Amino acid sequence: MKTPRSLYCCVVLSLLTVLIAHQPLLGADEELRIFIFAGQSNMVGSDSKDSLVDNHPPFRGAAEQQPDVRFSYNLGPDKRSDGWVAMQPVDQVFGPEMTFVRKLKKHANYPIAIIKDAWGGTTLVNDWNPAGPDEGKKLYSRLIEQVAARLKELDAQGIKYRIEAMMWHQGENDMFNKEGIETYEQNLRNFIASIRKDFKAPKLKFFVGEISNKGVWGMDNRHRVAKICVQQRAVVKADPNVYFVPTSHVGFKIGRGAGLHYHFGTLGQLQHGEAYVEHYLRAIGQPLKTEDRRFAPADLPRGKQVKLFILGGQRNMEGEEAYVSQIANFSKFAALDRDQKDVLYQYSLGGGVRRSLGWEPLGPTGYLSNFGPELSFGRAVKKTLDKNQTLAIYKHTHSGAQSIDWLPDGTDIPHRDLYKGFIAGIKKAQQDLDAAGYDSELAGVFWHCGENDRALHQQAKMYAENLKKLIDGVRKDLSAPKLKWYITEQPVIPPDWAGNQTFLPVNEDLEALARDDENIQFIKTSHLPHRVVVFGTEGVLALGEEMAKALVD
Repeated sequence: MKTPRSLYCCVVLSLLTVLIAHQPLLGADEELRIFIFAGQSNMVGSDSKDSLVDNHPPFRGAAEQQPDVRFSYNLGPDKRSDGWVAMQPVDQVFGPEMTFVRKLKKHANYPIAIIKDAWGGTTLVNDWNPAGPDEGKKLYSRLIEQVAARLKELDAQGIKYRIEAMMWHQGENDMFNKEGIETYEQNLRNFIASIRKDFKAPKLKFFVGEISNKGVWGMDNRHRVAKICVQQRAVVKADPNVYFVPTSHVGFKIGRGAGLHYHFGTLGQLQHGEAYVEHYLRAIGQPLKTEDRRFAPADLPRGKQVKLFILGGQRNMEGEEAYVSQIANFSKFAALDRDQKDVLYQYSLGGGVRRSLGWEPLGPTGYLSNFGPELSFGRAVKKTLDKNQTLAIYKHTHSGAQSIDWLPDGTDIPHRDLYKGFIAGIKKAQQDLDAAGYDSELAGVFWHCGENDRALHQQAKMYAENLKKLIDGVRKDLSAPKLKWYITEQPVIPPDWAGNQTFLPVNEDLEALARDDENIQFIKTSHLPHRVVVFGTEGVLALGEEMAKALVD
């Protein structure tokens, strides 16, 4: 007897409904990709807060539960999931896994699972040592056991899977261990080899998150941090399936008035996760595409006489926590979220993490959804030019730097040296102007002084001296002995931020520097809208205008 057509349709419809309901989690024939996240406090996500995520417009909603993603975790001594759960913060705290998954889902058609094992204050020489020494927390065996338990559950459900990659962020505590700091490279090699053996994945991709320069340890323990970082890079260089993930450019928690902290905090973790996605996609041959914003030759601004200004510095010159999406909230600046096609722009941001390909219109670049004072500066300056003149801006910044990273004779840590790239970037900008047929003039350098230096007494004391060395070096290497420099004040922090007044002598020393050199001008900024350490969106817009005023005052 034939099945009635209506009954057949109902059965098919019911089956489709079941399949669709389960599709977000797995999919009928898809292979589950498992990503393992492990390390210490900056992998745990210490000092992040899910309640603060929506303060950062590019990440609104990033702390919400993701029920289509399997998640297993073992954090610190006593936080662990009961098998697989939905991806979500744990006790209001999260690490890079949240935005890693959020961003990866936009580029992947396969289901995703995360297994995370992390404990703050732990070392590779002891706690994560596969050999299991007597001292330590036996975290290697704990990780292996957690992964084995989750895989067993997938096997029982008949789910196809593979371990896709491992993300590792650790090293801050090994740098304080007498043995750990000397043996980190070999310990990391052994750790990776053991992971691959125990997971039966001999070519498992392993992503090493950089031990960050930007926090307090990266500043006052810079040589210890560098020693670990050099060893991390050596492991990456020696193994084609190990990848280095820079982190010194991402956000870092602002601690008290000084600005420095031990942890990435909320913004840093949001950006940290996206950094792993970018490098993972690059490793599998599917790099994220960035817009080619270069001018077509026919679209270059027409004025043949070009005034080239250089913008340089740290956090506020880069634009940390100044968001493009918030520009429209300030009517005076509303149009600045669009390109200014009559201004030429080149840049190196985050210590070279993002570089322009050539001359492009001045506007938001897409880098971390941020912008710096160049947008309002450019709009204000171009109003002062005549019809035969064009404005060009070259910007070179690193929010995780100190003044000693910009010294002309080179820094004491070669991979942190910024001076050579700074000079090379300026010269390239000049050469590109010449090649385009412009008659260019190097009109001045605007420098926003170091938020990071002022937080440490010794660096604050040396700041003006180091800046003078930078100024002299740039003038010499560009054959411009009277090149004008405009240096902007570190805003005065309210008195209730007790114990964080080291910036005061910085400003006094910079004013003295300007008095001694007629081609240096000191620009006050304390009257501008600003927050502690970072200016934020409104403050950065106001900073650009204040910089431009210095040209006509």
